[in-house]
Amino acid sequence: MRLRKPDPEAPGWALLTLGIALILVLSPRILPTQDRENHDRQNQVQGDLITGARGPFPAAFAAEAPVEPDHVIRRTVADGDVLVHGLGIRWTESGVRAVNLRTGKEYWRYERREAGAAADATSFDVSERTVVIDFRDGRVVGIDLRTGKPRWRTETEPETETGEEERSLAEAMHGGPNGMNGMNQLNGTVSLADGQAVTETTTATVLAVSERDGRRLWTAKAPKSCPDVSVRTAYAFPDHLTAVLVDCDPTNPETSHELLLGVDNRTGDVLWQRPADWGNQPLRGDENTLVALDPNPLTPRAVHLLEVNRDGVSERADFSVTRGYGLAAAEGVALSNIDPEIYHLDSKTLLSAYATKNGHRMWRVRAPSGQAYGGPAIADGRVYVVRQPIFIHVNGDGGSPARAELLVLDADTGRLLHTLRLPGLTVPEDVDLATLSVCGIGGGAVSVCWPGETQTRMIATD
Repeated sequence: MRLRKPDPEAPGWALLTLGIALILVLSPRILPTQDRENHDRQNQVQGDLITGARGPFPAAFAAEAPVEPDHVIRRTVADGDVLVHGLGIRWTESGVRAVNLRTGKEYWRYERREAGAAADATSFDVSERTVVIDFRDGRVVGIDLRTGKPRWRTETEPETETGEEERSLAEAMHGGPNGMNGMNQLNGTVSLADGQAVTETTTATVLAVSERDGRRLWTAKAPKSCPDVSVRTAYAFPDHLTAVLVDCDPTNPETSHELLLGVDNRTGDVLWQRPADWGNQPLRGDENTLVALDPNPLTPRAVHLLEVNRDGVSERADFSVTRGYGLAAAEGVALSNIDPEIYHLDSKTLLSAYATKNGHRMWRVRAPSGQAYGGPAIADGRVYVVRQPIFIHVNGDGGSPARAELLVLDADTGRLLHTLRLPGLTVPEDVDLATLSVCGIGGGAVSVCWPGETQTRMIATD
């Protein structure tokens, strides 16, 4: 049967033409659900790689940190991975990826595909529902933890007529759109604090957006003494207080300094500011306490217990350590794995706990002769720490076998609750002081790693 070319003057042809036009206009709306979602994502975020979830959302290993861990999973992971709800969230140069800890397979991935360093991911933070990523050019993206799909996207440097001038001025101050001489990032760190994603702009302003939908919650202008800011971290305190630790003038070594800003998280008003000459980022000790190491390099070094509220910051108490590494704090307890009476490398032999309310020592547990403790962590009223033979590299003799145990202690008393013998492993050659540390707790799992080593990690679960 031969088809005849339609007559464009015929009334029926006009109706057919109109119908085809309507179909073309409305086609995105009548696509199958999955195809429509793909179509929408591609049009919403051009150039982004969005794989979406691959399979059912993995359940957490348990509702709380392991009580009696007896199972170990080996995983090849990256330094800085965050454990949450059966997933390991890890950084990539242009985004993040989520890995199913049970299978080791990628669960979802989000990455920007634009060319150039401006699209590099500079930091990310994670909650039980959202992964928030900060990019070098000022874009902040919120990713749904379950699906891997973007929930929102915010530009911290809005493109307006005056905004273009402000951006150009800020870039000139920073040495170009990618920072000083193209080396330093425009944005510092995004930090989640009680539903707020806190970052900064190039106009010396701290910005908080909603973790849920990306809308702007508040902005806080840095003091005049701080012409440029880079957010290091943020802490949520009671009574609508958010404390933000910032680097002031981070690109100028002569004037660079730290400030802790107390911000009313309803209005963005800066209630107080305090110089933060602590050397290391403070730890959250309890609802109202920060645990901060004194930067004085002399020994012993003071650990300050700081009470934080809307009136300001006051030093409540302190205790002394010989070295700052190996400190941990949470749930009203501060821990150190350093023996204060030993002043050499193999001094990680005494686990000491202090109350964050008054600095009083709560308990001490000494390692057996020839044994040492790695970096500890606290969760759900328990202390997790690795105990192993003391091992110090001599002439690069990596690869030696190491035997280690994961200990679970009661945080209030130091009483041993459980011991898990970790499977055989070798000491990496690039680790100078080979002491395994607890490098993460989340989703009912404990992560054990060599500090600074990016490949060997064990995940311990009940």
